[in-house]
Amino acid sequence: MRYSDVAPIPKQMTIVLGLSVVGLMAFGLALSYYKNILFDRQLAAMEQRNLNLKDDIMNGHRELQYLESQQYKDKYAKENFGLLQPGEKLLVINRPIAAASTLGAATLTPEEEEAIFEENLRNIRVIDQWKLYLLNRERIQSLRKRL
Repeated sequence: MRYSDVAPIPKQMTIVLGLSVVGLMAFGLALSYYKNILFDRQLAAMEQRNLNLKDDIMNGHRELQYLESQQYKDKYAKENFGLLQPGEKLLVINRPIAAASTLGAATLTPEEEEAIFEENLRNIRVIDQWKLYLLNRERIQSLRKRL
């Protein structure tokens, strides 16, 4: 008997088993490399998110400093409560409605009148718009008719 004829199946099994182990090791290496790439991407995204949060915190801190400053308190008191410091004078600048006064009421289409009305509403503070809507609905109609 020849030696090659005696054990061909164990040789083939050894080769198949060895190649399977090498293949599994290569698959494990590829999987580990892929996980490292995903981790690096996630780390980069987290670093970017941290930078954005840091910028947001700095902007919030600057805004908080401004809101706590004497300059803002003075401005808020003047705008909302009409308080003036001794020696100061109040100057009120009324802006005329340019579109209605220059065009004349006869030449305006209903769409233009509605646009002018909405523009005038945009110039009013939101809280005042709500007060008009909830408490003085007839005044809204008079504003609309005045145009």
